[in-house]
Amino acid sequence: MVLQSEPLQQNRIKSRTSAPKVRTGCITCKRRHVKCDEEKPHCSNCIQGGRHCAGYAVKQRKRAPSPDQICWDSQQVTHRQPPRIRVQFDLNSLDFQDTTGMLYFREFVDLMQGPWTTAASSGDLWAVILPQLARNSSTLRYAGMAVGALSVWCRKSTYRSLRAVSVPALPLTEGDSHYFHAVGYYCQSLKLQSQRASVQDALFLSVLLLFFEILRGNRKAALDHVNHGLALLLGLLADEDAHLSIADLSPNPKPLVSAVADVFGHLASQARSVLRDRVGQAPPLPNLAKALTNRKETMESFMVRLSQVPPSSVPSYHIPATFNSLDEFEECWNIIRRRQASMAPIMVEAMQASGVKGSKDEGLIQNFYLELLGNPRIREFCENSRKGLEALNNAFLPLFNRVMMFDTDSPTYLRAIHLRLQFLGVYVFEDTPQFIDVETVQSRTPLFREYLDLARTALRTAEQQIKNPAGQLSLHCGLAWYLLILAFFCRDPVARDEAVWILQNYPGQDGLWNTPALYALALRNRVVERINATDGTPAEQWRRLWHREFVFEDGGERIVLRYLNKDEASGKWQLVEELGEIRAGSEDVQWKRQPLTGSGGLLMTDLYIA
Repeated sequence: MVLQSEPLQQNRIKSRTSAPKVRTGCITCKRRHVKCDEEKPHCSNCIQGGRHCAGYAVKQRKRAPSPDQICWDSQQVTHRQPPRIRVQFDLNSLDFQDTTGMLYFREFVDLMQGPWTTAASSGDLWAVILPQLARNSSTLRYAGMAVGALSVWCRKSTYRSLRAVSVPALPLTEGDSHYFHAVGYYCQSLKLQSQRASVQDALFLSVLLLFFEILRGNRKAALDHVNHGLALLLGLLADEDAHLSIADLSPNPKPLVSAVADVFGHLASQARSVLRDRVGQAPPLPNLAKALTNRKETMESFMVRLSQVPPSSVPSYHIPATFNSLDEFEECWNIIRRRQASMAPIMVEAMQASGVKGSKDEGLIQNFYLELLGNPRIREFCENSRKGLEALNNAFLPLFNRVMMFDTDSPTYLRAIHLRLQFLGVYVFEDTPQFIDVETVQSRTPLFREYLDLARTALRTAEQQIKNPAGQLSLHCGLAWYLLILAFFCRDPVARDEAVWILQNYPGQDGLWNTPALYALALRNRVVERINATDGTPAEQWRRLWHREFVFEDGGERIVLRYLNKDEASGKWQLVEELGEIRAGSEDVQWKRQPLTGSGGLLMTDLYIA
């Protein structure tokens, strides 16, 4: 691939005829001297005539201006600010077997550099690192072509959002061939990795195949890749010779490991609630659980270790009076966000010390919630975090307000909204002590409303810019999850209903979360809220709502929900459990009452305490 910063200059050749000679079309049609309809990757003329379409000759193409110049070097990623960039693929150096593979690879690069993918993520993993590595590794290249072929299938399908996508069992339409090409490339990437194993390839292949499986809606397989990727990262970071393995990745491995750690750290927290199987059947991530036990580590200590992998050699930051650019804000924000991982071990220690695991004693469970939300160490951590976040907010708001005056088609506009949503997600929803009493939660209603306003703006902007459903996937975005939390905890019923409505029409896929399952759960919570509001003071009602718990089984296809329900005969509030099953193509979820799963005690202790 050749990169040039100067605009492409072409010399025009004057024709002696009045009409220019057409030099486009597939190779087969040009040989037959017939007009080609130029359908990609194979023209309809050839297909309808039963002929083999030889594809299209690869020509140099102009590329639109990009904010970064990508320097393709398998050892190091750099980026600069050129006036214009042109990316030219060299078929010989890339060793593509046909032009179809070339087209799929281009589709992959375009998808990685799409507006939602880049705006919702931080750093250069998707727009720069993955395309670069895939360009230089045949294993990753086939994985990239698999993602590209799947993207073409999504784009040519009748689906308008990822939540509606259903993969074909047989090639029933012409467009379905792209899906089966994708599966073939997927298998080829795994075959190449098994033949010539590489630590770098294994690490990034797990990211690409994870992306592929989520894109086609196979969350069980995606969880397998999360399991494998996290176990691989644990070996890289915790083994005695870890520094040697990391050094083999590249001369400057920290940005690479940090970028992958960000992805898997985000998905690991989701995997605590999205189980591959059923509650109590197996650990959520069995390979990782075994590796953690062998190294005498816990999931929480490993998550902290992941958060401490610095993207550079200087993980310090300074909050200025006002940020001058989104890059400057994001650098500070990422450091502060990573430090939030340190609260999870404190919460698990509090669970272990409470002795509540497996207990069905209502008084003990009620005291546990009070002690957890009022735990001195948790309160101190959250108070210090709150101060840092408020200082960050004061420095960011002037910049954010300026960016909001930009053209909505600008990538900076959508990126600023995503950064603001990420910030509010932590500041509003992860400050645990703020949820101890109903009055404090009610006081946060303006923050909940701001989150809803920004969510609507982000989705409306994305709808205008993204026409391919595949472009709605992000492994970093937490928007759908926070909308669910808002629908559960906000005390303004209008705002809660607004969050439910957004989830109903949410077009994308955020990591492992099954969006229809999130919507079904938020909708069921409206019934729970209505039942709960029939008795007691607001404070009593709020404490009953503490008992709501849920977990997703079978990769998100089943929802287990617990809440306190008033028994009509006795008039007492009792803990009940319901099961909701998500059916493909239907949003009508039937909830069935069932006995308490697991130990019968708190679900969170079954999931978080071994």
